[in-house]
Amino acid sequence: MPHPNPNNKPSPYARLRKTKAAFLATALTLAGILLIMLNGWLSGLNLGDWSWLHALPLGELGGTLFGAGLLGTLFEYSFRRDQEESVKRQFREIIHDEAPAMRDAVIEGFRFNTDDLERIATPKLLDELAVNSLGMRFGDAAFGREVYGDIKHQAITAEERWYDARVDATLGIPRVRSYAPNPFFDLLVRWEYTVVPKHRFRKFAVVSDRQRYDQMVAERGETSVWFKPSGTGLDVTDEASFALVEFSVNGSPVSIERTADTRSQIYTVDIGEDIVTAQQPVVMSFTYRSRLRRDGHMVYFDIDRPVRGFSLEMDYRDTEIAQMLLVDHVSSTQRARIAKAPDVAGAQSYSFSYDGWVLPRAGITFVWQLKSEQLPLKKQRGRSSGATQDDAYQARAA
Repeated sequence: MPHPNPNNKPSPYARLRKTKAAFLATALTLAGILLIMLNGWLSGLNLGDWSWLHALPLGELGGTLFGAGLLGTLFEYSFRRDQEESVKRQFREIIHDEAPAMRDAVIEGFRFNTDDLERIATPKLLDELAVNSLGMRFGDAAFGREVYGDIKHQAITAEERWYDARVDATLGIPRVRSYAPNPFFDLLVRWEYTVVPKHRFRKFAVVSDRQRYDQMVAERGETSVWFKPSGTGLDVTDEASFALVEFSVNGSPVSIERTADTRSQIYTVDIGEDIVTAQQPVVMSFTYRSRLRRDGHMVYFDIDRPVRGFSLEMDYRDTEIAQMLLVDHVSSTQRARIAKAPDVAGAQSYSFSYDGWVLPRAGITFVWQLKSEQLPLKKQRGRSSGATQDDAYQARAA
């Protein structure tokens, strides 16, 4: 932190005080001289009825004022500087002696009473404290800076935090009037979570342009974005390809508005300004329907809001899937619970649950093998080597 007075110049207050002291000393000196002169002049006069003025100690008073003014001037310009230097030296010695105790007291105060830290700290100061603390904790300043940068991007900049998010997904075969094999699956997904809303409007967009998709994902905010590449036989602007079918707040349905252009469609809901200004937790839920290619062999659920407590269950009983594999992309210190329902009475489902915090850019991938393909899948944890980004069905809440 730069010194407030690097050139050691006197402050305006000090200069004003010195000017006032000099003026007062000069005034006293002049008053003393005038009184002495007045006393000398009156002593040679016959004042008659005013002779009582000779009894006034004008000379003594003038001498006193003259001496006070002269001594004050000498003190101000000679002894005052020495006195200030002495006070500064004593203050520095006190600060030096008490600095460790003061430092410890400040650290302990910030440690146990965050109100004090919140009152004086700026976002920049908090960032610097966090970076320095992580650097010292890791023993590597560069590593601490990069780790904090990732955490800040994923969690701190997120305007909303979701709690107890539950996702129920059902994979099935579309019902069409045709004897030809259907190359698609229908996916019905319902999200439910608790949140303190920060946006009045919620938007759900599905796009076929990669550049636009990346831009909307980077903007974050109120929009959830899905990407459906062209060349898959699916028209991104068709409601059969993607549709938001339900949205509710605390169980009350909210109307949905739809717009579309040649490369996208966007669904918008208005939850109401009163819900946002209330700043109280509400339970939100939405359901969407999407169409996937069977030979895509995978579906990806992306999480890009900080979520505490996340569970997902995939039901694929009404499909021609022979085997299903769940691959989680959740980095955590706690063990997640993954379960596959036994194939009893036609039940086929896979579930994932985690009680801790899941940070953005995590996700769950389901990879399948059709009965007609006959090749067994090996159970493994990690990314599927046969899955590409364009094959993935991505759901991002930007």
